[in-house]
Amino acid sequence: MVDGKFEPQGEISDVEIRLECIRLATEFGTEYEKKDPLPIAEKYFNWVKQISKKTTRKEPFKKKV
Repeated sequence: MVDGKFEPQGEISDVEIRLECIRLATEFGTEYEKKDPLPIAEKYFNWVKQISKKTTRKEPFKKKV
């Protein structure tokens, strides 16, 4: 990270994603969620993994004729 900008260094591991999810849950969650942030962090993680699966299986571009 340089000057506050995220610069990816290859593929992000599941551990790094989980750590970011727990950080988001504790930083931006409600007071109730902050007491037990793991369920909301797990929800975030599942959402990220679901989205990443959809985007990695893109079909090649097909031109309509």
